[in-house]
Amino acid sequence: MTRATMTRACLMVGAAGWVTGIAQAQTVAIPAGEPATTAVTAPASDASAAQVSPIGGQATAPSASAAVDSEAVSDIVVTGSRIVANGYKAPTPVTVVSTTELLKKAPESIAAGLATLPQFFQSSGANVTSSQARETRAGNYLNLRALGEIETLVLLDGQRLPPTSYAGTVDANIIPQALIQRVDVVTGGASAAYGSDAVAGVVNFVLDTKFEGIKGSVQYGKSARWDDHQVKANIAVGKSLLDNRLHLEASFDYFFQPGIANNGERPYGGNYTGGWVDVGANAARPCPTGSCAANPYTPVYNVRLANGTYGLLINSGRNLAQATQTFSGSTPFSFNGYTFDQGGGFHKADLGTLTGTPNFNVGGADTAVTFGTTLTSRLATKQGFARADYDFGGGITGFFQGSYSDSKTQFVTVGAGTQFQSFQIFSDNAFLPTAISQAMQQQGVASFVASRVEADQTPKRAYQDNSALTLLGGLKGKLANFNWSVTGSYGDSDLKARHSGNFQQSRWFAALDAVRDPTSGAIVCRTAITNPGLYPGCVPWNPFGNGSPSQASYNYFQEDSKFQVKSRQSDFAANVSGAVFDLPAGPVNIALGAEYRHQYLNMTSNNDPSKPIDLTGLRTYAGTYNLTYNSTNQGPSHGTQNVKEGYGEIAIPILRDKPFFQALDLNGAARYTNYSVSGGIWAWKGGFSWTPVQQIRFRGTVSRDIRAPTLNELFAGVSSTRGTFTDVHTGLNTNLITLQQGNKLLKPERGDTMSFGAVWQPEFIPGFSASLDYYHIKIKDQITTLSNLDLNQRCEDSGGTDPLCQYILRPLPYSDRSAANFPTSIAQVPFNQAALTTYGFDYELNYRMPMGHIFNGETSRLDLRFIGNFTPNLTSRASAIAAPLRLDGTVAGGGSGVPRHKFTASAQLTEGPLSFGADVRFIGVMHYTKQPNVFVANNRIPAVAYLNANISYDIKVQGHQVTLFANGTNLTDKFVFAPQLNTQPTEFYPTYQSYYDVVGAYFVVGARFKI
Repeated sequence: MTRATMTRACLMVGAAGWVTGIAQAQTVAIPAGEPATTAVTAPASDASAAQVSPIGGQATAPSASAAVDSEAVSDIVVTGSRIVANGYKAPTPVTVVSTTELLKKAPESIAAGLATLPQFFQSSGANVTSSQARETRAGNYLNLRALGEIETLVLLDGQRLPPTSYAGTVDANIIPQALIQRVDVVTGGASAAYGSDAVAGVVNFVLDTKFEGIKGSVQYGKSARWDDHQVKANIAVGKSLLDNRLHLEASFDYFFQPGIANNGERPYGGNYTGGWVDVGANAARPCPTGSCAANPYTPVYNVRLANGTYGLLINSGRNLAQATQTFSGSTPFSFNGYTFDQGGGFHKADLGTLTGTPNFNVGGADTAVTFGTTLTSRLATKQGFARADYDFGGGITGFFQGSYSDSKTQFVTVGAGTQFQSFQIFSDNAFLPTAISQAMQQQGVASFVASRVEADQTPKRAYQDNSALTLLGGLKGKLANFNWSVTGSYGDSDLKARHSGNFQQSRWFAALDAVRDPTSGAIVCRTAITNPGLYPGCVPWNPFGNGSPSQASYNYFQEDSKFQVKSRQSDFAANVSGAVFDLPAGPVNIALGAEYRHQYLNMTSNNDPSKPIDLTGLRTYAGTYNLTYNSTNQGPSHGTQNVKEGYGEIAIPILRDKPFFQALDLNGAARYTNYSVSGGIWAWKGGFSWTPVQQIRFRGTVSRDIRAPTLNELFAGVSSTRGTFTDVHTGLNTNLITLQQGNKLLKPERGDTMSFGAVWQPEFIPGFSASLDYYHIKIKDQITTLSNLDLNQRCEDSGGTDPLCQYILRPLPYSDRSAANFPTSIAQVPFNQAALTTYGFDYELNYRMPMGHIFNGETSRLDLRFIGNFTPNLTSRASAIAAPLRLDGTVAGGGSGVPRHKFTASAQLTEGPLSFGADVRFIGVMHYTKQPNVFVANNRIPAVAYLNANISYDIKVQGHQVTLFANGTNLTDKFVFAPQLNTQPTEFYPTYQSYYDVVGAYFVVGARFKI
């Protein structure tokens, strides 16, 4: 078959391996084994002939070394439709990108490269850490359109992967990468074809199931600051046997990166004499003086914590009665506001200058900061994969594949823990300086409430080990005009998480209450005298002065908080597709299928926050802080559900070769899904594809998409976290317990998506193509759990009348604004209460220019690409009566917004064995907020552009191709300074790490080979 007889240009692929959006989601007939040429303009190393895998409608490609068979014609089918038919153009927009291009953008992994595309934003990777080990976000969790990682469905060859986190999301690091051929990204309208969780879209990793030979790669990287080295290697083998009836292939991938241990390693980070924090009158409503607009949140440097010191700060005295009650109220004490020096000294604390935010002061010799948080996580991944395909004859083939992956991450959550107004020191404490002990007795002070920043503790570190086993097998064949397939899959993921350095609360209280043994005179834990054997091995803890506590005392009460999450998924599916009858314009094609899925979640833990710990025999204030650990208390959970689904899809050709109707096709799909827990729901889609003239095509869809509540959202047991919190009602900043729990009454979310676009390939500009798509997405009954900050602010804005106020538990009536009415806890429970609306445009320009002979006499080409997104509106509403929150162009809600403008512009020049190019990734201007009642000085965060470059050169080594390559990212070493509102000074790097690069200039060199 010659080039002239190939199907009209359908999938344009840039020199770097992109399949553009020009004729997305359609089938292309090209000769099997023939290197791509004009119609499919990918280099042979990236894309060549393809063969259909009707499982999900995706394609695989044989190696470029496959023998050319001019009679064998197969199909490239891009994800977006279950219809498999030559020339079919589905109306759903799909962006298709090769692994080669993705690794140029982010050499560490395919998923990290995807996260740089304009359609993605806020994806979590090794660049995102947390103060809580229970947040499993250090893998690669993809986020389409910033609608949430849980709204994006991740597939491997069209098959749903098992969740790898308790939140129900999938870490893309578990996917074997050496044999991934390309990735298809469907940006909306996919639930009817692929099932629930596809409200934002689908990311389908497509395997090369016909690979022949041996290939591999090795690479090494370092930052411009000579840290965060990267080691990556993979190998893949493939072989056909038994007269090509049996095909075997396998791969192994390895990646390691130590991460950046401390945020002080980069500009703006780790100034432990004080950090940047936004402070202002907005932190405590109503505004103390004047209007909030007159005293907005303002970025202030050298802000420090004034409610705790490294050597312990005396907050307030307590009389005998108060010492056994809550911390509300106090008694006069002459040493209130004093702090301690190492060695027994003490003095009036210098707490700096007050700011508009309670307990955040500027300067001060004795104020403190939290420090030591990891900037980027340590990451090590291993992935193994094997597959066998067998031709049984008679048009029936079968396959079986399995993959196992293990991903380990770790990061420091905090190097200096905080204990604010959460413990008491009694007058007979053996470590207490005599002068203060005597003063307490003279003034009738039985104890005092204290706060401390633990600069002398071992940094707390989170460890997460995420392993996943995925098995998939099936048969496929042809019966008359129909293709059929039956598949079965099993997925098992196991997440083990632990958080070291946590205070085991009851042991800490025991060690804190140190007294003199009346017999021996030794300093002992009081329980050793009053309750011998209750806390065996208790080592007294001396909190007076930075560095005073012994390591032995820390070792006594520091302990690992642990939990383990096992997720399993079994899936059985049957699909059939083909032409049912002919119309004048062509055959009517259908696809039908049914699926049964069983899901299982079991979370175990070494603590249960729903059950208060036993404090018998302890003389201390416990109050709300009666949890096993001072942070990361993850409760056990267990849940299962069955899912039954049936779907149908139809493609109807209406007109062909008519004036202004070169082609007109209609597409429709419907799926009914029944969840054993949350009930049944319909998803549907209708669309059209219209080609009025040969050079332009219009497409459009309207769909109902769904997301079912995850097992964790339904069945999660009580879990808790502890951290400092600024209460806008009382103006107090201190420790707060947050309780989370599932909700078995949740129902599926409903998303209504509309898209309309056009694809233009003018004949008078050979090699040029353009596409523009408008989308509008509205999610109803969205499952959300409000952050403490949002919950607190929304209650305050309503004057205490919002129903959400019931989840803020206060000891006194709402009208009381004193410090005594600080919340005892805040409950976070998911509800179908929110709504989200967004609309915008995806656009793309491509131009391939022949450049003649430049370097070595071979014909060269220049590929130009411009791909972007414009989001003029992203609005969320927390409940039916809540005010809308604008998220477009903002970082509102603690980092839940999206820039209005994002684009990537790239250029790649290729001549013979040499290829080099550059791209610019642009993130537009952002603002801290667009809320009318929140004011921020310097509200604007400037736009940023990241410059990246790549170069490669092919050589022959003993007749085998070897490609040497180098990549550089963020070559201009750009950093974005954007301190988050009301976080502890210097605890985290002052930017939004899921938005902006925090590593700086980075360089990778390596080699790929193929035998």
